[in-house]
Amino acid sequence: MYFNGNQHQWPAPGTVISVPAYIFFRHKGVVSDRWYHGKPMVISNSARAGGIAEEPWDMFTSGQLWTDEGHPGNLHPAEVLQRARSARRTQYNLLEWNCENFVAYCHGLPPNSPQLAAVALLTLAGIALAAARS
Repeated sequence: MYFNGNQHQWPAPGTVISVPAYIFFRHKGVVSDRWYHGKPMVISNSARAGGIAEEPWDMFTSGQLWTDEGHPGNLHPAEVLQRARSARRTQYNLLEWNCENFVAYCHGLPPNSPQLAAVALLTLAGIALAAARS
């Protein structure tokens, strides 16, 4: 589901949202129960912040269209937010602790980064194709 900045019905706390990042990727975060200037804040794990940050909606979205990705786990929203905030002192790592790993952790799910897996698969396919042509 896609929304724009003029939307007045905000996702519930604990919901995963995403915004475009780089060319083919999406940056993901968890909607907070805290508000700033009439909009919910978002907790995410990013290279820009160097790790977990709870930031204003507009800072997270950077004015881009956002997507409501739902509530992937079975944990209560309060527990999702407690888990998100408990990870605040961790540092971002593209391969082991990125935004997808973070939202999975928050929802009590195993670490999972489908975007990173897709890049790895495409890289391996490209290497195999180049080797086959040699």
